[in-house]
Amino acid sequence: MNKSIISNKFVRFGISVFSLLYLILTVIMSVWTFLYRIEFTSDTGFYVFYIILSAAFLVLLILSKDQLITRLISMLLPFPVFLLTLFNLSTPVLFVPPLIVALFAFFASEAKDGPKVILGSLYLLLFVVGIVGYSILVSLFGGSSVETRLDYSLTDSEITSLYDMDRIDRLNANSVSPDGKYRYYILDVQDNDRGKVIIVVEPNDLDISYRFFTLIEAGYTSRIAKYPVRGVTPDIEWVQSDEYDPSSPQDTPRYKLRYRFGESSDWKTSTINIPKSKNYLRFMNID
Repeated sequence: MNKSIISNKFVRFGISVFSLLYLILTVIMSVWTFLYRIEFTSDTGFYVFYIILSAAFLVLLILSKDQLITRLISMLLPFPVFLLTLFNLSTPVLFVPPLIVALFAFFASEAKDGPKVILGSLYLLLFVVGIVGYSILVSLFGGSSVETRLDYSLTDSEITSLYDMDRIDRLNANSVSPDGKYRYYILDVQDNDRGKVIIVVEPNDLDISYRFFTLIEAGYTSRIAKYPVRGVTPDIEWVQSDEYDPSSPQDTPRYKLRYRFGESSDWKTSTINIPKSKNYLRFMNID
């Protein structure tokens, strides 16, 4: 890039203003990952774009490091990055690129040393205490079990060998209730005992879809059935509720879930009871 162009104060100011977009995007990502589970149309495509985008904005922040707006961005960016890290510790690709950008931009900015030292110390303390505190709370309240959703994307052979994955795929293909209001999924749970198989129901009409990704509402789940041993592939089907009345309130479930764990087991039917309040501690594995 031509040095005479970069040395122009108006160009650097324009770059600095444009760089605000990265701060805004980071805030939006932290809010989205707190409130929703994000599913991308193409995971690989998004991650490549995400890394390239972060690298491009890092270059812009360094080029405009002497600008007031860039100095403010560099001082503020670590906080939403901390939240993004906290909400996505199990998905490093979501927080590592912004974390690298925040670190380099913070130390490269030409902000005064006093504020940089104070804020740097506070941010370091925030990351250490926040992540350690998160780990302690998860171990105390979230339990030590490992829950894995059974679907086509699962590649862990230790888990897939336990289940009839072809049948799981067929169940997932029919997981949405006929009225489109609910859907179910199946969890494999590894714990210190024999594990569990859990059937979970959640709303299907609260998601927000965009062109390249979907925000999946995952804070209103209801665990309707558990089997105390891993490796049992259930049979599941939607059936119309005998108690349903067309004059009932709109949120009254029209369908029930009928299931059994193994062909030798009896069929059972469960009414759908979705929690009224959202679980905001989902990122800590607290149900």
